[in-house]
Amino acid sequence: MNKIFIQDLQENQNIDSLFLVQDKRVLETRNGKPYLRIRLQDKTGEIEGRVWEQAHEHARHFKINDYVRVKGLITQFQGELQVNISSIHKVPVEKVNPEDFLPVGKKDIEQMTQSLKKLIESLKDPDYKALLTAFFADEGFMKTFARSPAAKSMHHAWIGGLLEHTLSIARIAERVVRHYDQEGLPLNRDLLITGAVLHDVGKTRELASMPSFDYTTEGKLIGHLVIGVEMIDEAAAGIPGFPEKKLQQIKHLILSHHGDYAFGSPKLPMTLEAIALHFIDNLDAKLMGVYSHIRKHASEDSAWSPFHRIYGQMFYGAEIPELDEEEI
Repeated sequence: MNKIFIQDLQENQNIDSLFLVQDKRVLETRNGKPYLRIRLQDKTGEIEGRVWEQAHEHARHFKINDYVRVKGLITQFQGELQVNISSIHKVPVEKVNPEDFLPVGKKDIEQMTQSLKKLIESLKDPDYKALLTAFFADEGFMKTFARSPAAKSMHHAWIGGLLEHTLSIARIAERVVRHYDQEGLPLNRDLLITGAVLHDVGKTRELASMPSFDYTTEGKLIGHLVIGVEMIDEAAAGIPGFPEKKLQQIKHLILSHHGDYAFGSPKLPMTLEAIALHFIDNLDAKLMGVYSHIRKHASEDSAWSPFHRIYGQMFYGAEIPELDEEEI
């Protein structure tokens, strides 16, 4: 069966294709008749589907994060395409290509991996370098880190997104250090780079990368800030004589980088490097999140994006081009 991608679907099209189930709910019409609402996804987007007959019976045959074969008709409702589903069946994992169902970044993961390793090699402080090497010299961890998303949906929500986001803020950090050095404000480059590289390391355990970018139980109960600090403590414990003062500085960067108690930081930024990391991370996440929102909803009919429920506003994107893949 040829995979039909969501971005290529058109109204009045009959389909027979595979999708990943992102969400499913049995609801009722105004007349009290049950129907099944399903959120389907692949690497090109998402679409809602409806099963109008035998809703409970169909719902029992598959779960969220299952792959399913869907037959149905593409219709339009309130300006959005959806699928009126006539048939839906679970498909074994071994019969699908998982990378057809999750978004993949445009940048080459191997090139980004090499760039990260060069960045680590550039550190002059032997303790910070040893700590980063303890993480990224481990091939198994490096593979997991390189494939992880940076978020479930807000920004860099694709395979390789965590690595891309990490490199981006580390490079911004280098520029910030150079700028303020010229202004006579000294920032500890190696500390800030170490914090930039490790700030979201806990997301390798907070978020699953297969079959969907969903939160793990550990992620829901503990969160990536605390998970990250636990991982750093464990890595530092394996380095003989790792200085406690440096370990405290690094952990403070991790615990404070969200910048505010309201956004999940258990501590506010209290050092120059922590303040810098918070704003750099926030800048990269916000810009890429808004850019992704604008590109996802690009339309010839309007220069404005739809309302973004998290940011609480629309965005103007008439002159924003497709992001070119830059050399890494």
